[in-house]
Amino acid sequence: MRARLILGWLVVLTMVAAIGYAQTPPASMPGSAAQGAPGSAPTLPPRPLSLAEALETARASNPAYLTAVSDRSPAATQSLSSAVTLFTPSVNVQGGGGWNQKGNYSLQGLSFDTPRGDASQWQVNFGYTLSGTTIANRGFAAAQLRAADQMIASQRTILETSVEQEYINLLEARAQADLAQHEVARAQELLNLAQAQYNVGQKTIIDVKQAQVTKGNADVALLQAQQNVQTEVLKVYQLMGVPVPVGVEVVPTDTFPVTQPAWSQDTLVALALAENPVLTALRARAEGARWNTRAAYSTYLPTLRLSASYGKYRQTTWQQATQNGVPIGPDTIVVHTIGTNPPWNFQIGLSLPIFDAFARNAQISQMRANERDLQLSIRAQELTVRANVGAAYLALVTAYRTIAVQANNRAAADDALSLAEEQYRVGSGSIIQLNDAQIASEQAGVSYVNAVYDYHKAVAALEQAVGQPLR
Repeated sequence: MRARLILGWLVVLTMVAAIGYAQTPPASMPGSAAQGAPGSAPTLPPRPLSLAEALETARASNPAYLTAVSDRSPAATQSLSSAVTLFTPSVNVQGGGGWNQKGNYSLQGLSFDTPRGDASQWQVNFGYTLSGTTIANRGFAAAQLRAADQMIASQRTILETSVEQEYINLLEARAQADLAQHEVARAQELLNLAQAQYNVGQKTIIDVKQAQVTKGNADVALLQAQQNVQTEVLKVYQLMGVPVPVGVEVVPTDTFPVTQPAWSQDTLVALALAENPVLTALRARAEGARWNTRAAYSTYLPTLRLSASYGKYRQTTWQQATQNGVPIGPDTIVVHTIGTNPPWNFQIGLSLPIFDAFARNAQISQMRANERDLQLSIRAQELTVRANVGAAYLALVTAYRTIAVQANNRAAADDALSLAEEQYRVGSGSIIQLNDAQIASEQAGVSYVNAVYDYHKAVAALEQAVGQPLR
């Protein structure tokens, strides 16, 4: 009896090994997690993608970020124009000329000759205006340029944290695909074992069918995991602003360590209040609003205007020579030239507004309201930053602690699965118990991977809330 039992187990183990070798595809075959979508192996070698490369490409190609960069040009031009207007005069040159043909015209029965001639003139004008509005416009333009720079910094921070988050999502998707591939191999082993034991009469066909269902579910989970990898690749390249390489498997190369958070919440809040790009952009806009208010008040001040001009005028007339009203000859021409060289013209003026039907009061009231609105927006954003940083920090601490809990759960689920497999092999356990243990182990593995990448996502979210990289 004991010899028959030993012989039976030898047959089972031999069949398990043979079936497993025949049915388990090698890692390089289409359909494995390392090759992307099933049935469509890439035609080119894998394309490595580092986070640094993804960030550099995004800064050079992302349309939304480049739009923010291009919006700086008008602000820079306005700042330069206001500086030139404040410190230099305006200059313009004008000139002209004319020609008239010889002729005659009649007036009250009398005929008058019109001589042939031409005329030309040119003039250079200089002007300078100084007022409170001119000075305030200079400050407003400079504040607008600083606001544009801060907006670019804000968009850059948002872009970089978004790319980092999607890169982490891609890493997580690949880890889940690898885990799904492992579950497929484990389900195949269970099916091989159930089939072998059924062949020797130790298990029923129910065990085989149950194992086939488990294997089918694992195959579906793998397909979904591989599709998720491709989706995350599309999202990463969308943020990078370039098309996804065709026929190439994109492989992220960076990894991120899991370390205990060493920051304090108060330190992070203080850093965010000082460096958050959204806050700094709002403060720059508020500075511009203050200059607008000053410009509105400056309309009560006098305006100084200076102007100077210099030019020349020349007129030439051709007329046939006559004697006693009779032309001397067709080729005898008398030329009359008039040339003027006027002196420099210089003017200075001062104007002071007295009454404008309260238009200035209305403008000042509007500018002060805009300034108050921006101050309230800054206060609201500061409260938002405090709340976001606090929530992100708490989420990070929780995510770090969750990793240890999920690691223990995974180890316990793996031990339970090993015990269930051993019991099934010796015939003391059922296929249902083994399947339940396998599902629990799979869920524990997924939960552990989720916990690890939830930690990395929490770090990225904290960086976005603070507005600065933290690792």
